[in-house]
Amino acid sequence: MKKYLRLLVSSQILIVLLLIPESKVSAQVGVNVSFQTFYDDLSPYGTWVDDPQYGNVWVPNERKGFRPYQTDGHWVMTDYGNTWVSDDPWGWAPYHYGRWTYDPYYGWLWVPGYEWAPAWVSWRYSDQYCGWAPLSPGISIGVNYNCPNDWWVFVGPQYLYRPDYYHYWRGSRYNASIIGRTRFENNPYVDNSTHVRYNSGPRPQEIERVTHQAVPTYKLAHASQRGRSVIQGNSVAMYRPAVKQTPNAHPEPAHTMRAPQPIGRPQPANANKQAPFHAAMQQRQTQQNNPVKPGTNRQQPISQPPNRQQQPQSRPQQPQNRPQQQQPNRQQQQPQNRPQQQQPNRPQQQQPQNRPQQQQPNRQQQQPQNRPQQQPQNRPQQEQPNRQQQPQNRPQQQQPMSQPQQQRQAPPQQHQAPRNEAPQEHERR
Repeated sequence: MKKYLRLLVSSQILIVLLLIPESKVSAQVGVNVSFQTFYDDLSPYGTWVDDPQYGNVWVPNERKGFRPYQTDGHWVMTDYGNTWVSDDPWGWAPYHYGRWTYDPYYGWLWVPGYEWAPAWVSWRYSDQYCGWAPLSPGISIGVNYNCPNDWWVFVGPQYLYRPDYYHYWRGSRYNASIIGRTRFENNPYVDNSTHVRYNSGPRPQEIERVTHQAVPTYKLAHASQRGRSVIQGNSVAMYRPAVKQTPNAHPEPAHTMRAPQPIGRPQPANANKQAPFHAAMQQRQTQQNNPVKPGTNRQQPISQPPNRQQQPQSRPQQPQNRPQQQQPNRQQQQPQNRPQQQQPNRPQQQQPQNRPQQQQPNRQQQQPQNRPQQQPQNRPQQEQPNRQQQPQNRPQQQQPMSQPQQQRQAPPQQHQAPRNEAPQEHERR
């Protein structure tokens, strides 16, 4: 009888040992890396900034509206609890090591860490909503997390494991009311080998009670190369090496910049506005991709405007140079005296000074009314038709003169003797 009881007890112990997984480890066995792997692998996807408080932090080159554990990825249940499967090629590191925080100047940024976890987030749960938020640096596991309200993402429990769960997220404007209707979900998990402690999130039984469907559980497998996590069948292949701190080693990013301003305390995330740091980095990258060669691109736009200005200057010079042989005095006065400026400045004393020398000074004053392109065509034919057309335009432009009636009556008399009218007006004046 005693032997039978011993066999029964030993068989039950063996069954329990078979059900319990062998040494659940959070990191991949036999693969060790340092922070240098983070620096080299994440440099193409973001900027490393040297902060006086956190050291080297990583700012991803993500679009406006980016949120960690919300953009480009989804949740699955594994034998390690709720695990974030990222679609980004760099997601193997920032979503499973270290912490996230938000700064108004930098936006979302990642602080590296040594410990691996399925996800470094805090959970809230109820029968109507299930929510999570990234943990900021220095937050302990198992305590109520008071982060900014807009860090949380809430969906119904039935949508938690859907790849398109984000379609059922109502937005951060409802978080304040939902937080009051949910409780802090504390489900800590402790790794026996590394003693890493993290919050595994809601249990499958809690989700099944609401959905009335079984929650599929995947087995976490090891991936030999860095990159995206791959789901094949009932397993998830993920690269998760052990990060070691080597003594007397000082890993540094190949390209880093000193923080323009120190990173402050976690602040509310403004997803609809681009962070100033991202705008400055985009402008800097644009200048590097499109360098301006000295002597080529910079000189061409400067040399073109003078050539364009010289062309219209050369056109009016042609009619000025052609009639200089016949009437040099008339053409030299045309560009100097503009027609708009001569109208109010025509005194009665200037006309008798020019008329005794020649009978042509009236033409010099009247010529600015006609464009320089039309004068060389009408002058060689007859000089009288120009005199007849000129007094027709005088009444409109010479209104301030003292004798408007005589000028209006002048056109019918100039058909018979246009040259004799000029001395008559001089005698009257």
